[in-house]
Amino acid sequence: MSELRQFYRSISGKGAEPLEPGDPCYVPLLEDSPEKDPILALWRRIDLVESESVHLLTGFRGNGKSTQLKRLKKLLEMHSKSKCKVFLVDMLDYILMTKPITLSDFILYLLEALSSAAEKPTGISGLSSYVKNCWERFINFLHTEITLDEATLNLSPAKFRLKLKTDQLFREQIEHHFKGRPTKFVEEAQNFVQKFVSNIRKQSVNPDLKVVLLVDSFEQLRGLRENALKVYDSVVELFSGQATSLSFPMMHVVYTIPPYLPVLAPNLGRTLGGNPVTQWPNIHVMKKEGAPDKNGLELMECIIERRFPAWKQFIPRELMEKFAWYSGGDIRDFFRLLRESAISLMNARENNSNAILDNQIADRVIQELKNEYLPIAEEDARWLAKIYNSKDVSLDQLALLPHLARFFDSNRIMNYMNGKSWYDVHPLLVEEIKRISARKD
Repeated sequence: MSELRQFYRSISGKGAEPLEPGDPCYVPLLEDSPEKDPILALWRRIDLVESESVHLLTGFRGNGKSTQLKRLKKLLEMHSKSKCKVFLVDMLDYILMTKPITLSDFILYLLEALSSAAEKPTGISGLSSYVKNCWERFINFLHTEITLDEATLNLSPAKFRLKLKTDQLFREQIEHHFKGRPTKFVEEAQNFVQKFVSNIRKQSVNPDLKVVLLVDSFEQLRGLRENALKVYDSVVELFSGQATSLSFPMMHVVYTIPPYLPVLAPNLGRTLGGNPVTQWPNIHVMKKEGAPDKNGLELMECIIERRFPAWKQFIPRELMEKFAWYSGGDIRDFFRLLRESAISLMNARENNSNAILDNQIADRVIQELKNEYLPIAEEDARWLAKIYNSKDVSLDQLALLPHLARFFDSNRIMNYMNGKSWYDVHPLLVEEIKRISARKD
């Protein structure tokens, strides 16, 4: 296998998946500055609190949150003062991320995800059987409310959960029944969780065992075209209007949330129990005044070094820094630029075995990614120019909040943190918004 092919595979497929703690490819990003490490602070909040709690984690898609959740899981399991049992679930396996979400849907998906995680080897005797019993009781509850047909009522818990996951009409039936009066449904779900936790503590012979649920990927819920506003409104309603329903007795929950949510619904932490929203920022490839951040660029380079130490044989360092800069510190975009540069170089070597990766190839790859962020409407360009100049969201009126959410959702603006959170336009778009703004002026 050629080195270029090996390089490509090191940052694609499994090579691009979230890393497990202790993986040799893992690069510490903020661990060297504990006072600035948001994941360490999140772990400590859970470690210190005694009763149930709710925590929110936000950040842009592709900036390493899933890897950090795996790190949080290890911190909880290995370093907490109180022993913890942690379940990490990926909501991408359960939720269609482009449709509005309702409270009943969300709770059903959450119970399904928790149950699926509990059925895997956990080291707790009899937990899988107990989950089955919990679902049998939950099915009976639903039957008393909406009268399930005989075929549905006779489904095994596993097949019933599959029906919930795949049968949209069935979910809509449940949603319609509890719409406007969700209290009984929420109480039954909370009872489900309370008994679940009690059983884990009993089987573990540890009445003080902390049970923690880490809910990954919910931040990927995004609106498309005409349904965008409905999606945004449904997320705000879920985490703000229905906040009390997202807390479960005896369980600590960490929800990942879209980066637009704290802007659309300020002071969420207070609404959900008083803990601040934890922000996982992009890697600082630039300083606030716009100059390159040497430390951030070196971190991006180190991420590649850990995966494929021989990268210098075909990628000049100045081009590696160029790709890191134009990614804006977004790891997903960074990997995309590097993969496409490897493909372009392999193609160039079809005719010239001595071809090298040069600025011409790099610029073409960068332009290809840039094209996916275009076109930009003139009104959007003017607003993005304000964000670029002020390093703030530059929100002139509350009515524009859904449009700002669209910028977050499409990754057109980036979030960084130097003590205080600040924003910038994706580097790929800076020249374009300057060009449009100049034309308008």
